[in-house]
Amino acid sequence: MTSVRNLAAFVLMSLIWGLTWAAIKIGLAAAPPLFLAASRYLIAAAVLAFLVRGDRSAFVDGRAPRTILTALLVNVCTHGLLFWGMQHVASGLAGLVNLALIPVMLFALAALTGEQRAGWRHALALAIGCAGLVGLFWTRLGNGRADSLGMAAVVAATACYCIGSTLARPLVGPVRPLALTFGQAAIGGTVLLALSLALEPVTGATLAALAAPEVVASLMFLSLLGTIIAYTIYLVLIREWGTVRAGMYAFLSPIVALAVGAALFGETIGWPEIVGALLLLAAAAIALTPPREASSG
Repeated sequence: MTSVRNLAAFVLMSLIWGLTWAAIKIGLAAAPPLFLAASRYLIAAAVLAFLVRGDRSAFVDGRAPRTILTALLVNVCTHGLLFWGMQHVASGLAGLVNLALIPVMLFALAALTGEQRAGWRHALALAIGCAGLVGLFWTRLGNGRADSLGMAAVVAATACYCIGSTLARPLVGPVRPLALTFGQAAIGGTVLLALSLALEPVTGATLAALAAPEVVASLMFLSLLGTIIAYTIYLVLIREWGTVRAGMYAFLSPIVALAVGAALFGETIGWPEIVGALLLLAAAAIALTPPREASSG
């Protein structure tokens, strides 16, 4: 029964994260990127504060520095860069690059940290992943500096997320998933709001734009489904399945992101993007496929 429940949760998480990219694009049409990201996490933190009921396990027994650092990486750096980059990159393509790169980068970090012994599979996954990125960037060089910088921001955001997730692993277990999500969302939302007020033109019109029905729907989806439900499921699956199996969403969510981007925004993907995407997915497949154990007989 537990395995069926975990599988259903995995499918739900993959669908939510595939739809997240369209929700971000809708929100960015009305609000600056840092302000939108801050709103997402502050709403999530407000809801989670009620659900965790004063659970401070993420900040006791010496866990506070790691919780704060991972919040800065996973929430502030990741989504600050990601939301900014998505102003210049199609939602489906941004989702594909981010979701396919995550297992490749986590695979590389596992080798660098000694969690896995470095071998030919690490080198092959990285080589294929880099080739895929070169292909995607090559198509953007002729589209202007902003387009290239937007894609670079998506890649940098993915790297921040992977480093933060790796550092957060020791917290999963001693800290309840909802409590960890709350701690990271509260810190991330507060820092993002401070950065937005310092760097972005936040005015009365910006606040009024948040009341538009499509922006409200976008924020509710990002906060309640994308952050509270999907991210908490991910933390649970890391505990139940391990990082490799939980990371298999990298094969389902990009398909959803591309399909929704085409349906809602008329986004088109040419053959260079398709080739680059296939290379990234191939690299992800290598990263997520466990090596065969040598026969003892």
